[in-house]
Amino acid sequence: MKEFGNKLNSPTASGIRIMRMCVLIPAKDERLGIGKTLSSVLAAGAPPEDVYVMDDGSSDGTGDIARSHGVNVLVNEKNIGKGRSIQRAARHWSLTANYDVICLMDADTEVNENYFHACVAGFDAKVAAVCGRALSVPHNWLTAYRSLAYWISHAIYKGGQSSMGVITVAPGCAASFRADVFAQLDWNTDTIVEDMDCTIQIHRRKLGKIIYQPKALVYTQDPSNLRSYIKQMYRWDVGAWQVGKKYRMASGITRVDFEYKLLMGEGIIFATIFLLIPLWLLLWPFRVGLLVGGEFLFQLGLSMVCALCDRRKDVVLSSLAFPLLRFVDCGIFVTAFWRVMVQRQQIHTWFAVKRY
Repeated sequence: MKEFGNKLNSPTASGIRIMRMCVLIPAKDERLGIGKTLSSVLAAGAPPEDVYVMDDGSSDGTGDIARSHGVNVLVNEKNIGKGRSIQRAARHWSLTANYDVICLMDADTEVNENYFHACVAGFDAKVAAVCGRALSVPHNWLTAYRSLAYWISHAIYKGGQSSMGVITVAPGCAASFRADVFAQLDWNTDTIVEDMDCTIQIHRRKLGKIIYQPKALVYTQDPSNLRSYIKQMYRWDVGAWQVGKKYRMASGITRVDFEYKLLMGEGIIFATIFLLIPLWLLLWPFRVGLLVGGEFLFQLGLSMVCALCDRRKDVVLSSLAFPLLRFVDCGIFVTAFWRVMVQRQQIHTWFAVKRY
């Protein structure tokens, strides 16, 4: 991919090294999304010979659609899971030996035309991974709420985490890895969030910096109904607690450990308080009512700013339903904490969002 070349610190006389970049897309029954994903990847400048689709036992013709775009396709006869599929694809095609950067993305993701250039611009000799910015594809009130969540992550968290070196998740829909770093990652199945697991591995093994590149935009499909939303959030929250438990982040003393403790500790305290609002209203209706009203106005303000920044008027139009989803989020978060950290359940259930 010569067009993805970038000036890097290099021992060569010219000081310029061309980065060889590939795209790896694991897919399972992604007939509705894989075509749009590949079209966007190719339109962004990726040559078909450098795009690899790992079909994990699909039964809906996902692999055939991928082949029609002229890209490389490998098929698992039986479903073996996302992590193992990624490992098999990298080994089968010798990706870590043939490329400098491996761009990993989901099969429901569409990339901005400047995505790969933005990713390359983020790399230098000390950077292990670059994560892009996810935007939710507009569909209904649930995707409007997710759009707000993504915007808050972008506007408040990701930039600061990147500057401090404490990014906790390089999302699977928009993460690019230096090939030598990718080769050292264990795509384990003992947690159900492989992207967060690998992110913490990079921190633990001191493989390099993880940076946020807000110009590397991807558009991803989010759950379109409440049942799917709950299942996805449950997997994410369970996985976050699993990763923290696996790497003993609650007792760790590195910067990313403190960031994890701050996020998860604040989350469990806020969720518990929020779920008890009906009780607080019974005890102190006027005072608590004022606080609830203030919190709603604050969230409405955030929704308006998000709508302006991302040109998503549906975020404001759907904002009356957001308090309900806050209760749902809090309930899921506390439930995940209870089952993983208190009951010590071993949870390996994987849920795939239904495409539309």
